[in-house]
Amino acid sequence: MKQVVVSANLIVGIDGSTTANGSSIGLSNDEDRQRFHQLRGESDLILIGGNTARREPYKRTPIPLYILTHSKVKLQPKNQLAKQFQLTPKQLLEEVGNKFESSSELPIKLLVEAGPKLLLEMITQSLVDYLYLTVSLNKKGENKVDINELTKDFRLVRNETKKDYEFRYYEKLS
Repeated sequence: MKQVVVSANLIVGIDGSTTANGSSIGLSNDEDRQRFHQLRGESDLILIGGNTARREPYKRTPIPLYILTHSKVKLQPKNQLAKQFQLTPKQLLEEVGNKFESSSELPIKLLVEAGPKLLLEMITQSLVDYLYLTVSLNKKGENKVDINELTKDFRLVRNETKKDYEFRYYEKLS
């Protein structure tokens, strides 16, 4: 089984909201999207949950997209790189380590772009190694998460503020 390194990327509003008007796009800005695409470029595959697949634009992705869901999700038009799984997060990581085809002997880099429910579940199970958290310092929305709860098992490594956004990078505590 190959090693799987798990990074997660999430944007939140100043109030801990993860969406504005039903989508994370309402909280984002150009700098956040640039960092988001950079993380994707450094990853081998993306993991999202069913709710994220239904609400966010995942019709095309530059790398394989794994959807962890309890019920089928229809992406229209169909994303040719998407696969759906009805597993626990831990089982999915085992599946990735055993079956994901990678041309390198390096660890597989999985990027979690899931919403707060799946992300918190994975963090609680100690399955996330790195967390990239963008905080909009002036936007609010819905679907809130407790930022302290989200980051309690991590160490803040880097923190940068640009305009009205704070970009935080965390590593899992040993």
